[in-house]
Amino acid sequence: MKKKISFSILGLGRVIDKRVFHMFKYEIKNGYVKTIFDKDKKKIKKYEKLFKCKVENSLENFLKIKSDFIYIATESGNHFKHILKCFDHNKNVIVEKPPVLKVKELKLLNKIAKKKKLKFYTVFQNRLNKSVQYAKSIIKKEKIIFVDLSLIWSRTQDYYMDWHGKWKLDGGVLAQQGIHYVDLLIYLFGNPKKCVSSIENRVNKLQAEDTHSSLIIFKKNNLSCSVNMSTAFRPKDFEASIKIYCKKKVISLAGLCCNTISINNLSKNDKRHNLIKKFSEKVPSGYGISHKKVFQEIIDYELKKKTNPLKAYETLSTIKLINMMYKSFFEDRWTYFDEKKIVSRLGK
Repeated sequence: MKKKISFSILGLGRVIDKRVFHMFKYEIKNGYVKTIFDKDKKKIKKYEKLFKCKVENSLENFLKIKSDFIYIATESGNHFKHILKCFDHNKNVIVEKPPVLKVKELKLLNKIAKKKKLKFYTVFQNRLNKSVQYAKSIIKKEKIIFVDLSLIWSRTQDYYMDWHGKWKLDGGVLAQQGIHYVDLLIYLFGNPKKCVSSIENRVNKLQAEDTHSSLIIFKKNNLSCSVNMSTAFRPKDFEASIKIYCKKKVISLAGLCCNTISINNLSKNDKRHNLIKKFSEKVPSGYGISHKKVFQEIIDYELKKKTNPLKAYETLSTIKLINMMYKSFFEDRWTYFDEKKIVSRLGK
């Protein structure tokens, strides 16, 4: 049995700099970076020294290197073609969110992975926040009235000067930053029934949107959720919160990435006060700290330990809802989860 799991990193963008390098270097156990590749030679030189790993001068040579997984952190709109290339070389894949931009792309990739018996995982790290896990365990017993999602982050105009904010490669605040929290809605409340949306650019100039508002109705109990997201806030990220309004209490996931939890209307002697402290975590940025948990689950699963890594296809409902929300605005109508074809401007 293997003692360590090897990873090849394709794409050396913001997430590597802000979170993943530190995770691989100091946090995970029994996993290491074997090789890296990026079209930017300056980035390759930088991370070759930091990771102390092999580098390749072409994508084809990179894909020939033997490793247990290729971790893809390229532009969102390039995920599909890069995953296809990895599958062509019979490589197991872990891909940053979103796994792809289009519903049909995820369905196709899932069929290929199944046929070739390849592993295909994705990263929605906030599902593994202690606060989110605790909230999921307690809302089962609650009579929920409605839900409110608020994402107040900051991205200045220079952020949108490369691939960010373009429909073909990224989308706007919903598809880039907000998708983490839409995914949490799916994780906590199940599939939606319908949604209606409005988008606009309040401060930044980009193809897509810096501000997004929606109303989502979920299938279970016709639960409604209002959504307001923006990267127009200044000067820095403020919070990402989900407030769950129940019959007798409000359960609040807050912090930069829903990393803290609070419950109002608890008596002074309620034991959950201590649990709330236990399940709230400090984070340095909106990336949070749960990438470690995602990768450690995959490593432990490979080493025959009982874990359940998130398969990319398990996030199909998230990808579908994101496209529904955009489709609603451009067609000026409610869109429905059970529609046969959910296609938006994403990826075009």
